[in-house]
Amino acid sequence: MSQAAATARMRAHLETWRPYTLWYPGLVGLAGGALAAGPHHPWRLAAAWAAPTAGWLGAHYLGDYFDRELDGQAKPHRPIPSGRLSERTAVACGLGCFLALALLAVATGWATTGVALAGAFGAVGYSRWLKARGGFGNAVRGSLGAVALLYGALAAGVALASWQLAALLLLAVAFWLHDTMSNLVGTLRDIPGDGAAGYRTMPVSRGTRFAVRTAALLYAAALTAALAAGAAALAWAPARFAGAPAGYLASLPIVAVAGGAALIPLLRAGQTVPAQTALCLPTPSVRSADFSPLTALRAHSVLVVERVLLACAVCGLSLGMVRELALVIPVTVLTCWPLAVMRVRHEFGLRPAKDVL
Repeated sequence: MSQAAATARMRAHLETWRPYTLWYPGLVGLAGGALAAGPHHPWRLAAAWAAPTAGWLGAHYLGDYFDRELDGQAKPHRPIPSGRLSERTAVACGLGCFLALALLAVATGWATTGVALAGAFGAVGYSRWLKARGGFGNAVRGSLGAVALLYGALAAGVALASWQLAALLLLAVAFWLHDTMSNLVGTLRDIPGDGAAGYRTMPVSRGTRFAVRTAALLYAAALTAALAAGAAALAWAPARFAGAPAGYLASLPIVAVAGGAALIPLLRAGQTVPAQTALCLPTPSVRSADFSPLTALRAHSVLVVERVLLACAVCGLSLGMVRELALVIPVTVLTCWPLAVMRVRHEFGLRPAKDVL
């Protein structure tokens, strides 16, 4: 194989990984592990990070395989429809990632094995059958954030005090609602292709205004659950932990500002139906496309960064603000850089430009 061919193949894999999303699932798993207040075994915390990351990668490979016909129509530049990544390779890599997830899960106990199986079935079920099923599909996809958090807590192998258990359950609800919202915003970006392929996503079947308002309500509920988790920790945690919940609560307004920066432009969008969207949506049930796909992409790109801030804040709920900052600065940089370089090209086959992101 020539060097150029090897470079092209590696780039195809890199695009499939979506490195701008890759840090999030591991951070959520690590946050779950950190909630169990030590002593932590480093390899268990490593497993809390690595297993959700492996499952995330596997879901990308298999998801792109299941979406190959849809992408062939709407996004022919992507690795599989463009021929830069073979279908067989995508399936093999996806199964390899899930095998790594299984080995890590078994190594940390039966409880983590059960949670990992639930996550794997949820990821495959969403990509294979539920993506086109509207809000139910969004909820199944959103549940994977809660699964990663629970997996991390179980992988840590430390008993939870009552306040930690309360915080864990509230945060599981918060991540479930948040990731359901984020996935729903992602469907706004894909209205033309989904509508043409007959996918009954919420924006296609109920209209964009309904979908955006639903996303905003989900986000408000997610922030409420996250705030309740911090309040429970602040009220019930022993004195030696009191500073960490206070720092966590101080981080939530920053997260909320980032979420508002994503959702407010969508809520303010007008009612004009872009011509290219109208041509791609033959069904009369599509009531409006209030903005172009690029507008939705901007919103979702902000949420990609916002959810990293949220996951790092949850890590700080037990670890403290100093360790939270030690995480959030490098991870935010490692999220924003590939986001700016790769996202627009991956979604629309366009080169990134200042007026896009």
